[in-house]
Amino acid sequence: MSSLKNILIGSTITAGVVGLVSYLIGLKRTSAELESVATANIHSLKLDGLTVRIDVQLKNPTDSTLKIKYPFVKVINSNKVIGTSKVIDKDITIPKFGEARIEAIMINLPATSLLSLGSGILSLLTKKQAVPLTVQTITTIDLGWKKIPYTKSDDMTLKPKTA
Repeated sequence: MSSLKNILIGSTITAGVVGLVSYLIGLKRTSAELESVATANIHSLKLDGLTVRIDVQLKNPTDSTLKIKYPFVKVINSNKVIGTSKVIDKDITIPKFGEARIEAIMINLPATSLLSLGSGILSLLTKKQAVPLTVQTITTIDLGWKKIPYTKSDDMTLKPKTA
């Protein structure tokens, strides 16, 4: 009777460990499936600088609900960071097989910093020409037991507003 009890206890513990490992592997794979798409548009172009509006679409194609931190955004031109968003301590929940959209992340780029880059961003925009940019989205995925960093870069072209 005691050996049967030991076998039952051993089997239960083994099944629990196998189940836990499977669950943890599934969560790790889920975090790898998060997808983000950023878009950038000129909000305003004035003598004092440029304000860029960034919208980020976060997609969760898995059957697990994800909790992430509000994204931090960098605007990069010619491998130089030309502007960043504010850091906001806010959690965002993305439902399973769902999406979350963060709109109107405003990044101000002062004219002095645009001129000092030497890339001619301000010059291109005043001449109504497009400017190539990279928008980098950085966040943290909270799996409950572990937090995983997530970074995605989107190359895009910032087009001047048409009057």
